[in-house]
Amino acid sequence: MLLSRRNMLAASAGAAALAACGKTADTSKSASGATGNSISKVGIQTYTLREAMGKDFLGTLKMIKDVGYDYVELNERNYAERTPQQLKDALDEVGLPCPASHMGIDTIRRNFAGGMSAAKQLGLEYVFVPYIAENERSLEDWKAHASLLNGAGEVMRNEGVKLGYHNHQFEFEDLGGGTTAMQVLMENTDPENVCFELDLYWTVLAQLKPTDVIAKYPGRFRACHIKDMTGGAAAAAAAGASYDELTRDYMVDVGQGEIDFEPIFAMNDVSGMEYFIAEHDFPKAPYRNAIQNSLDAIRAMRF
Repeated sequence: MLLSRRNMLAASAGAAALAACGKTADTSKSASGATGNSISKVGIQTYTLREAMGKDFLGTLKMIKDVGYDYVELNERNYAERTPQQLKDALDEVGLPCPASHMGIDTIRRNFAGGMSAAKQLGLEYVFVPYIAENERSLEDWKAHASLLNGAGEVMRNEGVKLGYHNHQFEFEDLGGGTTAMQVLMENTDPENVCFELDLYWTVLAQLKPTDVIAKYPGRFRACHIKDMTGGAAAAAAAGASYDELTRDYMVDVGQGEIDFEPIFAMNDVSGMEYFIAEHDFPKAPYRNAIQNSLDAIRAMRF
């Protein structure tokens, strides 16, 4: 079990690192965007604009920049028709940094060298595994995932890239005896090898308070997905609503829903959070207005 001692070490190290970066409750600004009482640098997950990017990739990047986002987080869809160098050239042309990207667990299993090469070409700081298929979610599966991530994370760390995991709601479901997938991943990975990207929508959908999750696993989080939720989502999930229904019918632009984000971000010195990334799985057109709404709401938050 790696939980108690390593979590304490992670929390201590995280607090020291945060203090060194200026992520304390004052007005100093860090490269990642935490200023003590606001988020000055906000990113966007490009999955939000997958339809627009399918029609005009470069133009959509320019729109993101023009709206005022400070950086992007890529996803593996972006690699489908472009080489890492082509992606980097497009980002450089627009002037958008890309500190993080999603990378499927199958890439880690079957094309680890290629994934590492892409990460290094793009200059990524973080790579997050975004999803685990439904047929790979038994207790034994999660133990195997933890082992894979821990080993891959150690190799990546030695190459200057940090590996993390992005949650949905199913990581908080009981696998038997009160054990959850999140618990398995946290307890069976070294904080030096594996960090986490806390998706606030899916955490709340699991009927958990993100602040409680952060308090339980201090220092383990390096990024978050900021997306908002209307009422009724938890009841819909309990009634068996599909992923598309949960995201299309209950996910809204940040600031238009019911999630109270400011207490979450007041714990940045505990969580270890560095990157704050807006996402909306099914934004309503016109997309420019949707991503502007979320950016404005995030910039207005005070904590």
